[in-house]
Amino acid sequence: MAKSKNHTAHNQVYKNHRNGIKKTRRPRKMSMQGMNCKFIRNQSFAKRGMACSAEEREERQKAQQEAQKKGGEKAEAEKKARLAQLNKEKQDAIVNKAAKKR
Repeated sequence: MAKSKNHTAHNQVYKNHRNGIKKTRRPRKMSMQGMNCKFIRNQSFAKRGMACSAEEREERQKAQQEAQKKGGEKAEAEKKARLAQLNKEKQDAIVNKAAKKR
């Protein structure tokens, strides 16, 4: 007895293209399904805690800029101190090398 046909894709492409193949719509919000629920809960509390009025936002921005300026000054001071230390070490090495030659 002859084997029967198992599969054919005849007419399927035609049927698919009758209404056009459309791109799926991108979701506006990412799905939270399958995410760590502890993280999601904390995220929602954090979002609520960050909500503020325009005046508060301006105050926060000013405070942030001042903190950034202070941090920049501190980093600059540390950099100067480090450069001074490196120069001192370099001078000591030169003196030690000169002393060893004699």
